[in-house]
Amino acid sequence: MLDKPWFAPKLLSTNYACSESDLYDRVLVDAECTHDGSLAHVQKYERWGWEHLDTQVVNNNRSQSVPILQSQLLENGWRMLKPGGVLVYSTCSLSRFQNEYVLGGFLSRHAENEALVEVIPLLQNQVAASPIWQPSCAEEWVGLEQHRGVFARMKCAVRLDPRVSNTSGMFIARIRKLSDVQTTFDVEDIAPLKLET
Repeated sequence: MLDKPWFAPKLLSTNYACSESDLYDRVLVDAECTHDGSLAHVQKYERWGWEHLDTQVVNNNRSQSVPILQSQLLENGWRMLKPGGVLVYSTCSLSRFQNEYVLGGFLSRHAENEALVEVIPLLQNQVAASPIWQPSCAEEWVGLEQHRGVFARMKCAVRLDPRVSNTSGMFIARIRKLSDVQTTFDVEDIAPLKLET
């Protein structure tokens, strides 16, 4: 039996929301990531040993599995959000594969009339907030050409660059649910953007 966490107004579970009373006005998906943007986290490896950095951050299996997990967490958070509600997706990673590609995969599954990436008022016009990564030259667009519209839709998401923000590196997207469409996807379809070859 699951107990209600002290911080939640009602019981959270791994089951998807199934009725209006199970839905939330706001959802935070502070997704598991490789923590490569967290300077404090990376400094722990001095104490733990640098071989752990390889298994926890730069290991190829982990770098491929984490964006899939993040995509699933984002989709589950979305299912638990009321129409008109706001979901915030964040990581402490600087990897475009854990940030823009995860958000892009999400937006490619949800139409413009369903999901809107909004400006984050607190970070609007702040020097610390950097634009998101997106292809800037023809060779970076190779394999991503069909996703130009998706990249345009995520322009209000932001990155916090540790060199200018005096914080760890972060990625933040504020997404408003515009409709009550509840699309169900097969687990294998919940994935980040893929480069087309």
